[in-house]
Amino acid sequence: MDAPGITAGVLGTLTKLLLWPAYHSTDMEVHRNWLAVTYQLPLREWYLDTTSEWTLDYPPFFAYLSWLLAQPAAWIDAQIVEVHALNYAAWSCKAYMRATVLVTELVLAAALYAHAQCAPHSDSDRILLWSVLLHPGLLIVDHIHFQYNGVLFGVMLWSLYAARVQRPLLCAALFASLLNLKHIYLYVAPAWAVYLFRAYLFPTVPANRAQLHAALARTARLAVATLGPFVASVAPLALDARHGPGARRVLEALYARLFPFHRGLIHAYWAPNVWALYTAADRVLLALEGRTLPSASRGIVGDTVFGVLPDVRPVTCFALALIGTTVYAVRLWQRPTYRALVLCVTLCALTSFAVGWHVHEKAILLAVVPLSLVTSYSYAYFRAWELLSAIAIVSLFPLLHRPLETPVKLAYSALWFFVVGHALRRRILRPMSSNVGVIVHFLESKYLQGLAVLAVLTNVVWPAATAYAPHLASARMAFLPLMLTSVYCAAGVVWVWLRLSWTYWMDPFEEKTKSV
Repeated sequence: MDAPGITAGVLGTLTKLLLWPAYHSTDMEVHRNWLAVTYQLPLREWYLDTTSEWTLDYPPFFAYLSWLLAQPAAWIDAQIVEVHALNYAAWSCKAYMRATVLVTELVLAAALYAHAQCAPHSDSDRILLWSVLLHPGLLIVDHIHFQYNGVLFGVMLWSLYAARVQRPLLCAALFASLLNLKHIYLYVAPAWAVYLFRAYLFPTVPANRAQLHAALARTARLAVATLGPFVASVAPLALDARHGPGARRVLEALYARLFPFHRGLIHAYWAPNVWALYTAADRVLLALEGRTLPSASRGIVGDTVFGVLPDVRPVTCFALALIGTTVYAVRLWQRPTYRALVLCVTLCALTSFAVGWHVHEKAILLAVVPLSLVTSYSYAYFRAWELLSAIAIVSLFPLLHRPLETPVKLAYSALWFFVVGHALRRRILRPMSSNVGVIVHFLESKYLQGLAVLAVLTNVVWPAATAYAPHLASARMAFLPLMLTSVYCAAGVVWVWLRLSWTYWMDPFEEKTKSV
């Protein structure tokens, strides 16, 4: 491993170890409960158990991973894997849960190393890849707030690596496995489907019987590679269910857990997307009419309320996301290259984030991480990555709402952004721009400065102000910092979405000596 990789690994590990005592969300109890459920209960009851309100709602492969992580936990502290030990938070439990996140993140580290070997002479590529391990967004979500995105992004990057080295069957099997780890990756499934169909199944139209037979043979192999993980995921559940509730009931429970369509349009904290702007516009129009409504959403049934603008239905979100992903898939069909695949994945994720139903703020990382793989190709991609990374970081700050974590998240994020950004600007040259380009670049720079101001205002100034003026902490005013963060970041997300879409369509995707 090269020096930047070693440095990133050491610094990242030390930083994450030091953060073990920091704040953690209820997600830690969610995953502790999943360890307990998979350890103590028979497989057929995993998706039926309701002892805790934090029921298992990830696909079976993640449940099997939870079972695997539960085995050492039972030896370290038996209460960790006790189903009825609700909200158990002893230090032994916290330390073990933190350790599992760090260990499973090795999947991501290995994938980044594999990608780095594809560009051994590109300093910018290596900096970008190793910066993912240190990304403030991943640090906030996984190692403080608590989730397992490291292992999931690792599998995703391994699948993209398989595409990069032209191993399509491995690419398909890994992505199918990813879907069986967390179903949110359905958002980007169209990119993989089009790429594999166009680049592997039918790179050209069969011109004779031999070519047709070869295409059919490839189809059979791809079907096995794709469906195999689904069978391996679901079959154990169905087989074990024969001894109890029956396969149909268990599979219906699995489906209901994975797709809870009863939730509202927006989450309690508005993810910075189109619907945050839509909701804010509705509130402005209400204020102009002299009316008020309760909070737009708390993420529960029937709790998404609009006073002036029309209500938004799930089918509307689905249609908008489908239109966007179809447009990007068309371009990938025309140019089924590795770089086009990565950008299509990024834009599918960004589209689903921008217009999806009940989007969580953490989903923005699904666009940031893959974009890092091709950022060094041109300054246009670097600028989009720079903007999106900054937006993602600031939009995730509200996840850490305690004053104790404020200096950590602000200082660490500022240091990461300055060091990585400075290193890349020295290596990715900005081309001569037109007058319009100069103006756009100026406005984008001002927007980035505004993000920094927003972060200080909402995380330092506002808490200090509420301490001296308690009336600012009233129920009516408490949501103001969140709303400002959502709306300002949402405007940036929409701009990056449009900007990156234009660059993607204008990119000729010509094969170059550079490994992208």
